[in-house]
Amino acid sequence: MGDPGGVGPEIAIKSSEYFAGENGRVKPVIFGSFEHIDNVSKKIIKTNTPLNLIRPESPLKTSYKNGKINVINLSSKSYGSVRLGAVNHEYAKDVERFIETAVNFSLNGKICGFATAPINKDMMLKGGARFGGHTELLGYLTGSDDFVMLFYSKKIITVLATIHIPLSSVPVKITKDLLRKIINISLDWIKTDFGKENPRVAVLGLNPHAGENGRIGNEEKDFITPVVEEFQNKNENIEGPFPADSFFAKRYKDFDLIVSMYHDQALIPFKLLSFNKGVNVTAGLKIIRTSPVHGTAYDIAGNNTADYGSMVESIKLVRKISENRNKWIGK
Repeated sequence: MGDPGGVGPEIAIKSSEYFAGENGRVKPVIFGSFEHIDNVSKKIIKTNTPLNLIRPESPLKTSYKNGKINVINLSSKSYGSVRLGAVNHEYAKDVERFIETAVNFSLNGKICGFATAPINKDMMLKGGARFGGHTELLGYLTGSDDFVMLFYSKKIITVLATIHIPLSSVPVKITKDLLRKIINISLDWIKTDFGKENPRVAVLGLNPHAGENGRIGNEEKDFITPVVEEFQNKNENIEGPFPADSFFAKRYKDFDLIVSMYHDQALIPFKLLSFNKGVNVTAGLKIIRTSPVHGTAYDIAGNNTADYGSMVESIKLVRKISENRNKWIGK
């Protein structure tokens, strides 16, 4: 469900309605507050699709109802006073419980994976949650440090070498070990979770013009190029480093996966190409987790105007990855 004051509940409801018309091929379940989903459904969206309450201990096979919005109620308090479009710190621990329960359901094979609706770091931390963001919490709950932030759409797939850090901190983070880790996890994901046997991988440079052989920075010749050559020697179909500006003008279409050095280098072109259809994937986890590429959008929460396309694509990708894991693992 995500942050109760953001657009998460709205896009969760609209996505559930979308799949309710697919004859049960995808069976989405909302982890959250039944009271809040009911309020948003009736007062904001004004949907005619009925809700189905599922208790956490109930078997999903028998309690799930096709054609309805299915909600596993996990709330510990009343949601009648939620302020839409605002930070509601008092619900942070509940939101963390929603995520943790979805992780446990995934680890125990009760669901094939999940798509998380947006949360707000300030709301989570000031409200007493253990972590501000999904990624840190997921790593803790699954006992893993080997995961990466990857963005998927039908037009482009890109992975980040560094994530939410100041731009001034990026150069010192770009090391051979980091790049090896990012590329290895990404290759494993696209081969196993996406079914690409011999993916074409592009690695971007950090500096303008990919450093111009040291004239505009040394990261390319000291770290990036040697790692690319290591993977080429392992017969991986990998090229780079490419200058990012000209690469996104045309060359991105030639590759299955793009390794970007920092957040905006990847996300500006990605969102220009795929904002309402893009998906954020935490690649490398033993469970399947995706999410929309937008945030809580407090400015439009409660207006019934949130675009749920990215959430629909996130749920579809959970299904696709699950099908591919079943197909490719063990081959």
